[in-house]
Amino acid sequence: MLYLDLETRSECDLIFHGLRRYAEDLSTEVICMAYVFDDGEIRFWWAAEEFPQEVIDHFISGGLITAHNAEFERHLFDHVISKAYGFTAPAREQWRCSMAMSLTNGYAGGLDAAAAGVGLPYRKHSQGTRLIREYCAPGHDKTFKPGDADLMRDYNISDVEIMRALVKCVRDLTDDEWEEYHLTSKINERGIPIDVAFCEAALSYTHEVADDANRQISELTGGLMTKATQRKTRDAWLFPKLTPQQMKLLEVYKKGEKKISLDYDHRRYLLEREDLDHDARRLLEYIDNAGSSALKKFAVAAHQHVRGRVHNTFLYNGAGRTGRFSGKGLQPHNIRRDVFGDNQAEALIHDILAGYEIDKPADTMARLLRAMITHDDGLYWVDWSSIEGRVAPWLSVTPSGDRKLDLFKQGKDIYVVTAADMFSVTEDSVDATFRQSGKIAELSLQFGGGHNALIGMAKNYGVTFEEHEARDIVIKWRRANPWAEQIWAEYDHAISNAVRNLGQDFPAGRVTYHCDANNLWCQLPSERLLAYPKPRFEPYETPWGEERIGATFQTHFKPAAGEEPLRIHARGALLFQNSVQAVAADVLREALLLADDAGLDIVGHVHDEVIGVGSHEDGERLNEIMRSVPWWAAGLPLNTGGVSTGKRYGK
Repeated sequence: MLYLDLETRSECDLIFHGLRRYAEDLSTEVICMAYVFDDGEIRFWWAAEEFPQEVIDHFISGGLITAHNAEFERHLFDHVISKAYGFTAPAREQWRCSMAMSLTNGYAGGLDAAAAGVGLPYRKHSQGTRLIREYCAPGHDKTFKPGDADLMRDYNISDVEIMRALVKCVRDLTDDEWEEYHLTSKINERGIPIDVAFCEAALSYTHEVADDANRQISELTGGLMTKATQRKTRDAWLFPKLTPQQMKLLEVYKKGEKKISLDYDHRRYLLEREDLDHDARRLLEYIDNAGSSALKKFAVAAHQHVRGRVHNTFLYNGAGRTGRFSGKGLQPHNIRRDVFGDNQAEALIHDILAGYEIDKPADTMARLLRAMITHDDGLYWVDWSSIEGRVAPWLSVTPSGDRKLDLFKQGKDIYVVTAADMFSVTEDSVDATFRQSGKIAELSLQFGGGHNALIGMAKNYGVTFEEHEARDIVIKWRRANPWAEQIWAEYDHAISNAVRNLGQDFPAGRVTYHCDANNLWCQLPSERLLAYPKPRFEPYETPWGEERIGATFQTHFKPAAGEEPLRIHARGALLFQNSVQAVAADVLREALLLADDAGLDIVGHVHDEVIGVGSHEDGERLNEIMRSVPWWAAGLPLNTGGVSTGKRYGK
């Protein structure tokens, strides 16, 4: 194994313009490289020297290479180093990534945080941040100040030393997992196709809206607020205009303590109320206009695209405890689903390109985000129907879980059936209000959520429940779904026993828990492993301040300086949720591999939806793949919502 780390510089801002544009920029160059073979002595190379022949020979022989966030090094070898020094860059399949390994093992992605989490005695060089700022960032100084060349060398070498030590402390990925990692790299390199002209026009337009919104805020509040970010004066002006029920929509609980939130989602809850005070509505709309998250996505698309494609959007195993993908840069996973129809979207985009004023600009821009993804050859997209709602009872292996799976197999409206069970009425008598309650309960309660979880989920649908109503619904849902409490208890039992009995297997439904000295492992039906680092059986404090004893594990979050790593109670319902989402991730991973084998041009995925470039016939091929049940998932009733197609990505 060859471990290596590069230090580079460029007039292109890596964070602002993204990795692909950075790697292709003509000003991008390598400063130095530290590298080592296996357990040997770390070696160092300056870019002014001849490139090490032993490294080239390793590439040619098909040898494996490990780097931390290896996509960076791979891009630099593909676009800069191989061209500058006249050799063929290593193939994608030769690369291994210690960041992917760290995330897969339940640790942080950052090298320093991962080292701290594992407990390594190493830390990144104390001068690293300054050296990067002064010699690598745009406007850098190419001539080292006295002593800084030695510091850069030490910094580069220390990263390789830490990376090699980290790799030895964590489980390597299986061949199947590395294949999935390399496919993610391939999809990232393919890139998401966007409408560049629309993104640039939208960005220009929304900047004007933000400036105007702050002016309107000042006029509306009589100068009390002059910009949208003034929270204290905002609350003093706004809250007296809200009813007690509207204030209740803003309640959140953090560590058992009730707080008030006016983040994007909670502003949505208020704006959906027909009885909202007129001036209060205006203020919230102006705040949205001034700081809409849509601005950031249009900006990323406009600033990071290369020849009309946004690259490196998906992080493999980014949600480490489940194996789900997370987003980078464009962040497609939180693009709004309530889009405009094709004709209305095209008309609005035409107006934006022409510079016309549009109504409700923040909301309109957010609802047009999907439409910025486009391709002249057409797009197709397919999503699984209620995949977590199907996986959860399937994992339980219980008679009541099987009965719920039968409902999916029969094509029943699960929300209607749930509402009928909860309220002891016939399915025919379930009206829209009852069905809404059934839907909210299904989405919020299958992972152990209580009345606060139900109240929080209800806000997404403009519904408010009093505490006694929410508690009653929780009781009724659990009575109608006895498999849920049964599997939560099985998980609690298996987790606790595994942590207290090292080396023994304890099943819970379709998964098995096993604990060694370093990790609590959960083996999924696919045989993939979820990792929970540093498990203990110890006292812990609940979010509401109660002292208990049970299994805990170390989180991936980097602790504050001088503090111990944070730990979480390994609650059965929480780890059940992890395994449900992990199985959904396994279904997605397998479908992506099959789609790639079939030659489909997959450019992205959003949660449980896969997006490709091509014809409706290509979409039907993807649909067939996504409806097929993996070898390890017998009895799981997968289904999709069918194929959607269009020039622009839509609902």
